[in-house]
Amino acid sequence: MLNLLKHEILSRRWAIIGWGIALTMFGSMYIAVYPEFANEMQGLAGIAIYRAMGMDIGSFAGFIASVAVQILPIIFGVYIIMAGTGTLAGEEENGTLELVIAMPLPRWKILVTKALALMIVAFLTLVITGAGCSLTLGMVKQTTEADVTLPQLFVALVGAWPLMVAILAMSMFFATVMPSRILAVTVMIAFYLVSYLLQSVAALVESLEGLKTLSIFNYFDSTTAVFEEGINFGDVAILLTIAVIFFGLALVFFEQRNITVGEWPWQRRHITA
Repeated sequence: MLNLLKHEILSRRWAIIGWGIALTMFGSMYIAVYPEFANEMQGLAGIAIYRAMGMDIGSFAGFIASVAVQILPIIFGVYIIMAGTGTLAGEEENGTLELVIAMPLPRWKILVTKALALMIVAFLTLVITGAGCSLTLGMVKQTTEADVTLPQLFVALVGAWPLMVAILAMSMFFATVMPSRILAVTVMIAFYLVSYLLQSVAALVESLEGLKTLSIFNYFDSTTAVFEEGINFGDVAILLTIAVIFFGLALVFFEQRNITVGEWPWQRRHITA
């Protein structure tokens, strides 16, 4: 089990480094240029589309929250979806999963190991991103006043980890249910987009505000409050509960999955590991 865990993590070492650097560069670019366009940004702060996206660009702290804390995890979430579906349905299609199943390990241990590896990958990537963006903020603060400290930005970015864990669990669930990876990715991306749009529309239309609770993004604070008040552990509990539920379902369906056949759940018979 430990050998499989090491393999799963090491095989993604370049993804950790690559995504960490890419997200850092994206976030750092916006953090660095804001002081040059601060006046223009304040004039655009009232535009409805920015409010719909939950973006506060009228202040430096709000801009950092809107770009670094909100957008970077959303972008990274796409990788988590691809990795979560790829580690099961993707490996099944290329024949790798069949070799893993042949190992003297029960299926539930294989799934737990793969999930744990991707959780570690997500955490390490966010640590790199948080450290990189915080260093950029530190350099900018030498010439520009900002009501955000380096530790606050670091914690806010790493605080996206529970959201990534929930997205990962859902992705692995769809990978065990759907007969192919392309279907699993399609359904998960559709959910991802609808969830984000639901959050955005509910922020614009007061009568729909109650629908925000149906969006997974509702439980991730990407406003300046995350700097002032810290991570909301109630939201963390909800995201981890979602993760536990979907991962539990993934375990059930993975036990029943007939590898390489590509069947729907109702077409499967019980497989004994």
